[in-house]
Amino acid sequence: MYTASHIDSFTLPHEAPRPIVKRGALTMTVEPVEICWNGRRVPLSPIEATLLGALIRRSRMRWEDAHDLLADHGSCPESRDVLIHRIRRKFAMIGARDPIETLRGWGIRFRAERDIYGSTAFWIGARESDQPDAI
Repeated sequence: MYTASHIDSFTLPHEAPRPIVKRGALTMTVEPVEICWNGRRVPLSPIEATLLGALIRRSRMRWEDAHDLLADHGSCPESRDVLIHRIRRKFAMIGARDPIETLRGWGIRFRAERDIYGSTAFWIGARESDQPDAI
């Protein structure tokens, strides 16, 4: 018979910190894609996170590329505008600035918000454990 003490004593192996991409106040991990604003996880759906993650890495995206990305990930490409609206709303709900700028007739561009140090720098290669708690 198992008791609570047996369950409580079981520990999972510690997972290795994942690599991150940082753009100003946003950090992104992959597999799965997870996006944080100043250290706070943004509650995005997997397809919203995939779309925003691609934009963070690329800085800008033509409408055709967004269409292809959505189709490649099993989402309806015509849902693009709804997904962008939902991303914007979720950022507004946590007090963050809108990370997407619409370029009429062309596509979208990533808009980096300054982090707590005033930087909008783009860097790749740090690990989650390298991040100070305040970021």
